[in-house]
Amino acid sequence: MSADINVRQALFEDLDEIMKIENAGFGADAFSRRQIAYLITQSKGKFFVAVHNNKIAGYVSFIMSRRHNTGRIYSIAVASEHRGLGVANTLMDKTIDLANKKKLRAVFLEVRTDNAAAIKLYEKKGFILSSIKHNYYHDGSPAYNMALRLQTHTNL
Repeated sequence: MSADINVRQALFEDLDEIMKIENAGFGADAFSRRQIAYLITQSKGKFFVAVHNNKIAGYVSFIMSRRHNTGRIYSIAVASEHRGLGVANTLMDKTIDLANKKKLRAVFLEVRTDNAAAIKLYEKKGFILSSIKHNYYHDGSPAYNMALRLQTHTNL
């Protein structure tokens, strides 16, 4: 974790800043304000924000399923002015650490097939391609479904 990037649980008061990042990063595929508010306050998981220079630099929404003993990175984004500083890497580390502490079997996520930077990061963290979801995004683009098997909690 970078010394100048701090990760903490998101607060409802962070919603405006999170929405700026969400809308800038996802456009037509962005979650609504109501959806993000629900993820922060009521979802079965954690919503973390990364803070850099006293400003929210990015976030990750992580949903956990007790039934399946798995987690899903529902959304992760970094503000454009904070890219290249290790924010996404720090958020991924925090999420994977939580998954291990909760003894989850695996973590899943979807990513646009043309998002090379994100795919590279996920592969570096141990995620592997498990399937392709055609017509996944608003513009018809496909997504890779990727999985991280947590070795210590999975019988392979």
